[in-house]
Amino acid sequence: MRVTQEAVLAEMGRWGYRYVVTPTLESVESLALGLEAEQVRRLFKLTDSDGSVLALVGERTVPVARMAAGKLRAAPLPLRLCYAGPVLANDPARFSQRRETHQVGAELIGASGSVADAEVIAMAVRCLDAAGLRDYQVEVGHSEFFQGLLDGMEMPFEAKASVKMALSRRDFVALEALLETTSLEGAEHGLLLRFPALRGGPEILEAAGSLVRNRRSEGALKELSRVHELLVTHGLGGAVSLDLGAIRDFDYYTGVIFEGYGPDLGRPVAQGGRYDGLLAGFGRPAPATGFVIHLDLVGELLGRAGEGPEPARLDAAVAWTQPGLETALRLGAQLRMFGMRAVVDTEPRELAAAREWSRGLNARNLVHAAGELAALETGDGRVHRLRPEQVVARIAGSNLVPEVRQ
Repeated sequence: MRVTQEAVLAEMGRWGYRYVVTPTLESVESLALGLEAEQVRRLFKLTDSDGSVLALVGERTVPVARMAAGKLRAAPLPLRLCYAGPVLANDPARFSQRRETHQVGAELIGASGSVADAEVIAMAVRCLDAAGLRDYQVEVGHSEFFQGLLDGMEMPFEAKASVKMALSRRDFVALEALLETTSLEGAEHGLLLRFPALRGGPEILEAAGSLVRNRRSEGALKELSRVHELLVTHGLGGAVSLDLGAIRDFDYYTGVIFEGYGPDLGRPVAQGGRYDGLLAGFGRPAPATGFVIHLDLVGELLGRAGEGPEPARLDAAVAWTQPGLETALRLGAQLRMFGMRAVVDTEPRELAAAREWSRGLNARNLVHAAGELAALETGDGRVHRLRPEQVVARIAGSNLVPEVRQ
């Protein structure tokens, strides 16, 4: 999991996202600003010595939002932030009987519009690639599309909640019975019955647009069309499909939403979307969008496929015989000062044994110090006898250092 996390965070870094650390323990009052009552109920809670109630975080978007409105309040927007860590909640359905899971995520705070939405979705796709997944699909929807249909239903709030629940469970018998009690027009009535099947390419936007009669849903379709165009420009047309039937927590999400699925896995490995109302609760109103990747589920998929991200290779394995120990230690220190990954052996080895040791470490280069000079064996099998500073220059990519000949 650590290798996967590092690979995903490295990809986020390439998009300009800054790594931040948020606490695992927060006050319930802070978390409640961004969570529904049922979500707060599921948190694991404890009492501080002064009587205040604390909770273990069940997700990290709220703590990041609090940081953006607090410690980072003076930082100019937009903020690009990423994070990783465990989350805990008493929600077996969500965590598949586990109370603790591990997430890595990113938030784009202070940017509105389709370009920002497309950036976050595109980065999520590239992060799944970086994690080592090869067989997955990302489905993009819009919370306002369903809300527009819901607004046209003349029925009590509780009944609307039942409609939403029936759709999320794909319970079409209950859904049809509920819709019979509404004044919804025939076209939109039929659209809701077809709701779960509204997934595919941009053609479904045209089909849905011919049936809806409210500005809220029409605006959602227009935004989705633009986001899809931008994702194609990002080069991601094949990895992304549209899903107008996605039912999520619409009290939290306010616009474009998305989920990433792997084969034969009933839960999303990645999910996110726009949540423009959250930051206002912390005193810094700002649009925002982001996503999380569930590393536990990614690991499950990778385990089935026997795949994963390539572990970072060592730049050098530094071996030594007794006369070369000081040279080896200096070499290791100098290589690390230049930002390279180097391991110095803990026991003396002759060159043949050092080669076997280096292969076990998956090192690009073997350095064998037997005195003041060191033998550098590169990936092509060539051996160079060099001074320590020349070894560092060679490994760093210099081809101009002459070889010492004796």
